[in-house]
Amino acid sequence: MVPVYNTEKYLSSCIRSLTEQSYQNIEIIIVDDGSTDKSPALCDSFACADERIHVIHQENRGMSHARNKGIDASKGELITFVDSDDEVFDSLFVTLLSLMDESGAEISSAASQDMGRGGKRVYTSEEAMRHILTENTGLTTSVWGKLYRRELFDRVRFPEDMIFEDYYIMPCLFSAAKKIIHLDEGLYFYRINDESVTHSPFTAKRLDYYIAAGHTRELVKEKFPSLIRHVKNRDTRYSIAFYRQAARLETRDKQSEKTLVKYVRSGIFPYLISSYKMTSKAYGALIAICPPLARKLF
Repeated sequence: MVPVYNTEKYLSSCIRSLTEQSYQNIEIIIVDDGSTDKSPALCDSFACADERIHVIHQENRGMSHARNKGIDASKGELITFVDSDDEVFDSLFVTLLSLMDESGAEISSAASQDMGRGGKRVYTSEEAMRHILTENTGLTTSVWGKLYRRELFDRVRFPEDMIFEDYYIMPCLFSAAKKIIHLDEGLYFYRINDESVTHSPFTAKRLDYYIAAGHTRELVKEKFPSLIRHVKNRDTRYSIAFYRQAARLETRDKQSEKTLVKYVRSGIFPYLISSYKMTSKAYGALIAICPPLARKLF
């Protein structure tokens, strides 16, 4: 399913990449989330041209609500998500389906274009969780680029009114699956959009990350306790990155800076002996020791 909000510039190429898939037995659900550009008209024109396309128009409720709406409207046994400013290679669906059939996995995954290396591997739930937490492979917390058995969503929905919703929901899906198969071949073209929430200048909304992180931490404590250190180190890495972004603002957000310093300090010592990059560790140590100097540097 494809959630759409004001992406008229990329929408036609996105939908074309879906209709031209080598695997044709698909249902394409487009949820127009209250777009104010030409996207709604484009969506309707796609539906008129291809009977596999179904369009839902709604008031602007956010990415998560649009995805949930698409899940509820879907009829197939399998679900995948494509962002409306991205494109996929014509072999994506047939490849993901073949991987799922050969392995018996409930989730199959392919890398984004810049991550491709060609190998494939089947993971248990715990192994997959470790990889998305340590972020050292093409297996990521992004919901796109993956094919899911429909039943995984029987009790799972995207959290609404927050960002970093993928990091909230993917650990739930991975923990519910017995097998996850991942192919390190770039079959999903992810377009970095400078106007998106996660790539635009820092705002306090970025702190939604800690809602998702708290949810993931509780899940990992219960089901994969040996991985809890990876959750904490990941949180520290993101806190360092957020502080660097906040430090670049012309108008300071002192409360957010204070919150981020607290998170960095709470996790800096185990982070310093983790496998993350030395530059990130150095930035983290500076933030923890002397935030004013770190802010001037950044």
